[in-house]
Amino acid sequence: MNIKEMPIEMNTFTLFQQGNEQAFRRVFEKYQPQIFSRALYFSGQLEEAEEITQEAFVQLYYYREKINAPESIYPFLHRVAKRTAISAFRRKILHDQYELSQRANWDETGPALTQQLDYRELQQELEKIIDELPEKQQLIYRLNKLEDHSYQDIAEQVGLSKNTVRNHLALASKFVRLRLDKIFLFFL
Repeated sequence: MNIKEMPIEMNTFTLFQQGNEQAFRRVFEKYQPQIFSRALYFSGQLEEAEEITQEAFVQLYYYREKINAPESIYPFLHRVAKRTAISAFRRKILHDQYELSQRANWDETGPALTQQLDYRELQQELEKIIDELPEKQQLIYRLNKLEDHSYQDIAEQVGLSKNTVRNHLALASKFVRLRLDKIFLFFL
């Protein structure tokens, strides 16, 4: 049995169990390098190994009265370090999965949301342009372009000839197209 594997003396152990700061420091100095080495092996990262080691010694201090022999200190620290490393690894995996999920959702909804907002803005602009048309042209344009009625159907509803409906629609379409062209140029 080498010196590192030898448990601390019984007197130090008793003081440690009672919460003596110097005894705890001796336990820490004896086992910290080994636990840190194991934590580094488990985690692969220095900062995380330091946190795991610290957590193991915090737990040791918290449960010091329940440890019944000096030989039980190292196995306790080792077990806590291993469990803490596994928990940290699981949290990291969950965090990475969450971030990937968030990025995927943003990538999926981001452009769709932008397109939806652009469509709404364009729809509002179209409504404003249509509202600027004379009353008859507004009605004919809406019936044909937005509700997909035929010239004949519109002519019967409005009480105009089919040719008059066609002329009103041509004027209204030209006006709307010119106004939309200006808006598209502005956006571009």
